[in-house]
Amino acid sequence: MEHTKREKQEAHVAEVRQELNALVKKHESLELDSKTRESELASALESAKSAKAEAQKALQEFQAMKKIAEGKAFFMQSKHVKVNYLLLTRIRSSPGAFADLPCSVSDAAAFYRAEEGSSTEKVFWSQYAKAGHPVPLRDQLKQLVELHKAAEQAMKGLIGRLWPGEAMPGSYFGLVRRLVDAYPWLEVINRSVCIEGARRALARAKVHWGKLDAEKLVKDGPPEGKEHRRPEMYYEGVLKGARLVVNECSKDLIFE
Repeated sequence: MEHTKREKQEAHVAEVRQELNALVKKHESLELDSKTRESELASALESAKSAKAEAQKALQEFQAMKKIAEGKAFFMQSKHVKVNYLLLTRIRSSPGAFADLPCSVSDAAAFYRAEEGSSTEKVFWSQYAKAGHPVPLRDQLKQLVELHKAAEQAMKGLIGRLWPGEAMPGSYFGLVRRLVDAYPWLEVINRSVCIEGARRALARAKVHWGKLDAEKLVKDGPPEGKEHRRPEMYYEGVLKGARLVVNECSKDLIFE
């Protein structure tokens, strides 16, 4: 009888112990779940702060772009703190690019409208031909990109003609810098063309008069008794021959 009673007590104690263990595990699980939720909440708050900061940054960038597009003054802050970059930290404005945009768009639309057939450029500019409302900033940027492409193609074509055989600059800025050198290079070309034409003409004259001294001919004045003669008097008469000499010029030699 006493043995049976002891067994019942031991069984009850074991049952209570199991219940206590279950309660401890449940408490630990709830505590872990609470910590997990706190961590998730903290992460969510951090993400929200980051998203808010990104939104504010995007808004500031948009407002800055709007100022630039409207030609208003904007603050060009350098991201560097070195003395060399302090000149960038100032108020600037750029009314030119966007102020001219409507005129350029109108000209481009008219140009491609007059072209026969269909092209991507024609379709693109036609949609802005009769814009009766303000064009959104994103569309203005698209227009600038297309104008940029047209300018790039024009510069490459001109550079290819002025500097045949030379490597084309690999950047838009490189194209611009090459065009800056175009005027002095045109002076070199013009001088070379004059030399080449004169060389051909004098060589033709020497074919008929082998003893002709070309340098003396150019430097010396008219023969004695013929001082009234001047080269200008014969320009019209030799023009046809000069035009024929053009066909003989190689046009790919530069005479310094």
